[in-house]
Amino acid sequence: MTSDQTPARPALLVLGMHRSGTSALAGVLGRAGFALPQELMPPTEHNPRGYFESTRIFRLNDALLAAAGSSWDDWRAFDADWHLSPAAEPFHAEAQEALAAEFPGTAPIVLKDPRICRLLPFWTRALTEAGFRPLAVCTHRPAREVGASLARRNGWPEARGLLLWLRHVLDAEAQTRGRPRVFVSYDGLLADWRGTLGRIAEAFDLALPRPLDEAAPEIEAFLSADLRHAPETPAAAAGLSDWIARPEEILDRKAAGEDRPGDRETLDRIAAEVAAAAPLLADLSGAVEEQGARLEREAALRHEAQTILQQERQRLDDLTAELQLQLHHRTLHVAELERHAEELAQQLRQQRSHAAELERHAGELSALTHELRQQVHHKGRHVAELERHAGALQTAVTRLEAERSALLDSASWRVTGPLRRVSEALRRPKS
Repeated sequence: MTSDQTPARPALLVLGMHRSGTSALAGVLGRAGFALPQELMPPTEHNPRGYFESTRIFRLNDALLAAAGSSWDDWRAFDADWHLSPAAEPFHAEAQEALAAEFPGTAPIVLKDPRICRLLPFWTRALTEAGFRPLAVCTHRPAREVGASLARRNGWPEARGLLLWLRHVLDAEAQTRGRPRVFVSYDGLLADWRGTLGRIAEAFDLALPRPLDEAAPEIEAFLSADLRHAPETPAAAAGLSDWIARPEEILDRKAAGEDRPGDRETLDRIAAEVAAAAPLLADLSGAVEEQGARLEREAALRHEAQTILQQERQRLDDLTAELQLQLHHRTLHVAELERHAEELAQQLRQQRSHAAELERHAGELSALTHELRQQVHHKGRHVAELERHAGALQTAVTRLEAERSALLDSASWRVTGPLRRVSEALRRPKS
């Protein structure tokens, strides 16, 4: 009960190593009605379905680890009492603000981030102070599958991923002792998600917020066939170090609901052996990491050189393509010019043929002109002769007309004289 006597709000803490199916479990719980954070981390190529964890709390956890001189991929033990130190104090208020912002309302919540396996005392305190009841859901996946997944994604040696797996599962198991908790597994979730939800609800005496018949289609679609792939490496513990094989066996039994006497002591022994070997492992890890960093730098330089070579090849290919394109255009242009030149030559031949024809016609016209000129000359002489004859004829006509006029005048007088005398005689009075 909280200070105001209201029931504490259930908070399912999904605790498991990175690449162990914690996102799948959180996604199923969300579809079963448990409240997920408001600001969800977006999906990536490594987790296309999504992470179902708070971006804000993820960043806070990274800041917490950094403030304590650690990081998410640090396999060494984390001081369980660090949350009580002055360095941790500023983060408590930020955690309260994050919980209030990410989980409004009253529904039971799901808080998931693999980093919480190593920061469990901090978050147990933060959740309790915020009025939540922390309920640990510890999940795991075969260690070699996790190591192979991290090796493929991060380029690590498999041993580093196995040590990191061991650190997360040991811390989660040790720090949830004496607290409400339940153990499940990734394989069990994929094989029987209804049974996994039933174990969680029964362990904490919780009613699922959403009826399973209603949620089932969404959960089945979410846990689709591509999640049920074959293990990336054999899941059997054979060939693994006792540090890895024994915890994996114990976790498998716990997920099946079986606890054996001596399991806790075995896990404590392994944790103590890892702690005792930590300095040597750290030296070896440092040397391996230094060697890995050198190899990474060399790989980066090779990659850069290959990138530059590819870029230069691409530039050469682009220039070649551009030159080929220009050559093609110029070939087309030359062909066009040749076609145009042939058309001009054809026109020139036609013009020359036309000019020859014109010259032939000009010669004919010249000859015809000469002939016409001669004809004009002859006709001119003939015209002059005709004009001379015409003048003579005109003179003769004039002379003849004068003679005719004189004859007419003479004849007229000979006729009109007697007539006039007769007329005068007639006009005289008779005596």
